[in-house]
Amino acid sequence: MCTIPGFPFFPGGWLTMLLLVLAAVVVLGLARTRNDKRRQAVRRGAAADRDDALDILRRRLAEGAISPEDYDRLRKIVAAPATDGNR
Repeated sequence: MCTIPGFPFFPGGWLTMLLLVLAAVVVLGLARTRNDKRRQAVRRGAAADRDDALDILRRRLAEGAISPEDYDRLRKIVAAPATDGNR
């Protein structure tokens, strides 16, 4: 049986190559999963923020925290396209 120098208990040949490839796949898979979660948080964008703001306004109207006139005024502000180029 062939062994890797410095690793007397680690088998050599095809089994070594298989284990190294498997370890690389696991490490790369974990790194990709972690990066995908970060990207999803960043990709929400202005449309999702606008939807969140409208949900908050609806909830405040339902609770009686704002009047229907205030709701209409604020809804128009939130739904209006931005003029500063951020959306």
